Amino acid sequence: PTVIHTRPPLMLKLGHLAHLALYGFLILTPLLGWLLLSAGGKPIPFFGLELPALIAPDDGLKGTIKELHETLANLGYALIALHAAAAIYHHHVLKDNTLTNMLPEKK
Repeated sequence: PTVIHTRPPLMLKLGHLAHLALYGFLILTPLLGWLLLSAGGKPIPFFGLELPALIAPDDGLKGTIKELHETLANLGYALIALHAAAAIYHHHVLKDNTLTNMLPEKK
């Protein structure tokens, strides 16, 4: 088994911030999508159900929400790429078991 090397505090802090940002992305992006559909007066499908609108239809607000939703989605792509690059860096450069610790346990 590969040993996990002690990580510098900055690396730990950046890792925690990246995970926090990923969770924020996972929560905010769908909520902005829900708001966008609501502002557009469109139905909000959710696994065969229709969710209620969060706000009244508003074309002006719809444009603003759309911009936010698209910007957040693009930032999310960058976060996903950064996360993958960090996993590869840990595995191939630092040669620690950060990446393999994410795999399910073999029984």
